[in-house]
Amino acid sequence: MEFYKLILSIIILLFSANVFAQKEDNISTNSITTEIESVECIDNVESKKSLLSGWYLWEPYQYNKLELGGYKLTGMDVELVKNIADRVGISIKYEPVPWDQHQLDLKQGTRDIAAGATYTKFRAEFVHFSLHYRFEENSLFVMREQYKKLSFETITEFLAQVRLQNFNLGVTEGFIYADSQINLFINDEENSDIITVYENDLEALEGLLKGEIDGFMADRIVGAAAILQKGVNSKVQEILLNAKTPIHLMFSKKNVPLGLVERFNHEIKEFLDTDEYKDIVKTYLYPVMLIQTIDSQWFYIIGVIGTIAFAVSGIAIAAKDNVTLFTTFLFAMLPSVGGGIMRDVIINRNEVGIFLTPSYMYYILIVVLVGFFAIRLLEYYNTRASEDEVILKFWDNILIIGDSIGQAAFIVTGVTIAIMSRIEPIELWGPFFAFLTANGGGILRDLMRQKGKILCVSGTINAEVSVLWGLIFSIFLDINSHNPDPTNIQNTVIIVIVGAFLTRIFVHYFKIPNIKFRSKKKITAEN
Repeated sequence: MEFYKLILSIIILLFSANVFAQKEDNISTNSITTEIESVECIDNVESKKSLLSGWYLWEPYQYNKLELGGYKLTGMDVELVKNIADRVGISIKYEPVPWDQHQLDLKQGTRDIAAGATYTKFRAEFVHFSLHYRFEENSLFVMREQYKKLSFETITEFLAQVRLQNFNLGVTEGFIYADSQINLFINDEENSDIITVYENDLEALEGLLKGEIDGFMADRIVGAAAILQKGVNSKVQEILLNAKTPIHLMFSKKNVPLGLVERFNHEIKEFLDTDEYKDIVKTYLYPVMLIQTIDSQWFYIIGVIGTIAFAVSGIAIAAKDNVTLFTTFLFAMLPSVGGGIMRDVIINRNEVGIFLTPSYMYYILIVVLVGFFAIRLLEYYNTRASEDEVILKFWDNILIIGDSIGQAAFIVTGVTIAIMSRIEPIELWGPFFAFLTANGGGILRDLMRQKGKILCVSGTINAEVSVLWGLIFSIFLDINSHNPDPTNIQNTVIIVIVGAFLTRIFVHYFKIPNIKFRSKKKITAEN
C-alpha cells in the first residue's frame, strides 16, 4: 500500500512539473511575441515616409504666403524642418492647429512632430527633444506713449514692476518663454488678473492697439514682423528682456522612437554648418531685422539727413554752374532718388522706394527753395560773391561733406534691398547695390551738368568707399547668418554709416591717391 502511495505521489509531482513547465513556456512565448510586436511597431515608425505636424500663424517662422497658384505654407521653421527631414528621408505633413492643441496632440500620439519648441521638464515627459536648431529671444512690446513706464534691468525686476503697476500683460496660449521666472509668473493664479491669453502674437498686437493690454511678450522677430505687417512701427516700441533660449523639435514618445530622433539629431548637426541653412536664415530673418532697422525712427532721421545733404551738395553745384531753379531741383533730387530708382528697376522690385517715402521729396523741395533764394539774396548784397575764392571754396566743402553724408546713409539701404530681394551671393551683389544706391544718382546728376567729369569716378577715391563699406556690411551679415542678432545689426549699421563718412572725408582732405594704370609722373615724362 505504501508503495502505491509513493508511485501516485511521484506521478502527481511529474504531472505538476509538466504543467508548470508548459505555463513557463507560454509566459516566455508571450513575452517574446510582445517584444517582437514592439520591435515591429518601432520598425514601422522608422520606415514611415512622413510625419504629421501642425502649424499656426507665427510669421516669419510659419505662415501662409499668397502666390499665383494660391496660398502656400512657408516660413523659416517650415523650410528648416523640410531640409532636415529630407536629409533623414522623411516628409512632413502640416495641418492648421493652435499651439496648445498641438502639444496635447503630441502627448496623445495623434501628431508626430512639432517645431519651434523650448525645452521643459513637463514636455519631456511625453516628447523627445532634438538638438537645438536655432535660438529665440523674447521682447516686450508696448505703445510708445505708454503711461505705465517699466524701469528694470533684470527679469526679476521686470516681473516685480509688472505686478506692482498691475501691468496688463498679453501672452500666447501654450507658449513657453525664454526665462523660467516668466513662465512661473504667468502660471501663478495670483497673477491671473493681469494676464491676458491670445491665440497668436498678431492677436496680441491687435489687443495692444485696442487698449486691451498694456504690452505683450513675444519672440522679438515675430513681434517685429507683426508690427511691420500692421504698419504700426511708429506707434509700438520694443523693450529688450535679454532672455534667450535654444529652440528644438519635439517628437511624440507614443509615435516616434529614439532611433529616429537620433537620425534627426545627426542631420541637424550637419545641416547647421551648410550654406542652405544660412540661405534660409537670410531669406526669412534678415528681411524682418533689416526692415525693422531701416523703418526705425533713428534710421529715418539718417535717411533725411542723407537726403538733405545730397540736396545741399546739389545746390552747391547749381550755384557754381549758375543754373535755373528747376535745374537746381534736379541737381538736388537726383543723388538721393536716382540711385534707388535704378536699383529697384534692375532687380524688378514691386515697389519703388521713393514712392513709399514721399516725405523725402518735400524735404528736397524745401531745401532747394530756401537755398536758392538765400544764395540769390547773398549775391544781391555782394555782387562779387560768385567770384569770391572763399565762397567758392565753401561750396566745394559743402559738396564734399554733403555727398559724403548722403553716400554713407544709402550704402546700408543698397545692401538691405539686395538681401530682401534674395540676390546671391551677397558678398558680390551687396557692394554693387551699395554703390548703385549711394552713387547712381550722383552719376546722373553729373551727366546732366555736361561738364565732362563724373565726380564719383573722376580718379579720386569716391565710389570705392561705397563698395568697401558695402562689402564689409555684406560679409558681416553673411558671417552672422547662423545666429543673427537685431541689436548687433543695428550697431553695425551705425558703424558702417559713420565709417563710410569718415573714410570719404579722410581720403579727400589727406589727398589719398587712387590706383591707376600710370602715375602722374610717368604721364608728365611721356608728354
